[in-house]
Amino acid sequence: MIHPSLPRSIQLTAALIVTLASSSHAAEKLDVVKGKIFNVQPNQKCFELLTETVIDPKTDEGKSRHTIYWNDETEFTKVVRHQNFKQIKGRVLVEFHGLNEKWADAIQAGKPFRHRSLNILPPSNKKPLGMSKDRSKLVARFTADPNSPRNRDGVVEFDGKSIKASLPGPSGAVDVHSPATAKDLSSGFWETTIHGQRSDGKFLASNMEIYPKTDPRDNDDPTLPRVLVVGDSISMNYHQATKEQLNGIANYYRVVGNAGPSDRGVTWMELWLGDYKQKGLHWDLIQFNHGLHDLKQLYNEETKTYGKYQIDIKAYQANLEKEIAILRKTGATLMWCSTTPVPNSSIGRWDNVTMGRRKDEDLAFNKAALEVISKHPDILINDLNQSVRDAAKSSEHFTNWNKGTDVHFWHAPQQKIVGAAVANAIKKALKKGSSK
Repeated sequence: MIHPSLPRSIQLTAALIVTLASSSHAAEKLDVVKGKIFNVQPNQKCFELLTETVIDPKTDEGKSRHTIYWNDETEFTKVVRHQNFKQIKGRVLVEFHGLNEKWADAIQAGKPFRHRSLNILPPSNKKPLGMSKDRSKLVARFTADPNSPRNRDGVVEFDGKSIKASLPGPSGAVDVHSPATAKDLSSGFWETTIHGQRSDGKFLASNMEIYPKTDPRDNDDPTLPRVLVVGDSISMNYHQATKEQLNGIANYYRVVGNAGPSDRGVTWMELWLGDYKQKGLHWDLIQFNHGLHDLKQLYNEETKTYGKYQIDIKAYQANLEKEIAILRKTGATLMWCSTTPVPNSSIGRWDNVTMGRRKDEDLAFNKAALEVISKHPDILINDLNQSVRDAAKSSEHFTNWNKGTDVHFWHAPQQKIVGAAVANAIKKALKKGSSK
């Protein structure tokens, strides 16, 4: 049963996993699923799709790799994202999607409006011009204004009117759609959203949106080891500082986004690892951590008391064991990174649920993690918790951090200190790994 007091995003994730796993073809429900494309086989017209892992509750086993087929009728669309209209030339066909009531009213009144995301459609697109019945979408002709500040403005033609349309800022998403072919799959590094259905025991894609990604091998120094960091926003804080200090020593990467709680690690780890069996996409060292999300607790504002953890300690330990089993498949040297301190108790809202972190609760979760890691003597340990506690006692840069409730390291001097601790641990781990 999914606990009703958990944050909505957690409930939805759990519900999705349960729903997908409830049928005999749980892991093959792939319509409108996004993932990475690997191992393209043009002659067999198929490829391997790497997705978020779906867990079957009956077997407690997960599946993240799927074989996808295409045929001569499959449609391929290349999608390239921009943050402004600089690359948009001439009069084009656009689709604004996800319009709210305010901007829909403005458009119908012929007044200027702002919207965060839109698609630039190919000339061959057959979508009818106009606004959808629910007013959430608008398909219209559009001309970008090359003289607008930061290339964020243009003019939409609607109902005989010319209406100014603007992106709200650097977070704008302008997705340019253009025709592609199956041949493109073999000549690039792609993510995809697939649409299709099972046919004769195979999943056949009817259409695919493919998104070009940079092949990391184009930027890597092939003479250096490849390092991956799996972590939450703390690892995002120290990422750049660590990367700079490992320049010329390692090809340093961290997972895209926030690795969050340990249950997310179990379901997303395969996707984060990528196709590590391919030459040049292997991992020599993987540092992993979860904790600051797991230890968050429900908070009763009336009684001012803390309740259940987001992930209780036993489940946390079980998740770490599952992660270790997945990570071992890579053959990489593994290093556990202890969870950094909670300087003082805090309360906040996550998905409209009041939760908080208690001061020093990190110690309880690090103790639990160490019980797991101690069963695997080959796994190295980066005690970042102790490194931060030492820095908090000795460095003036942590004075305000010590007094506050924010677990993050937002200031460059803090990031440099924490980043150095991680970089030093990685250097030592690489030396041990090379001496195996």
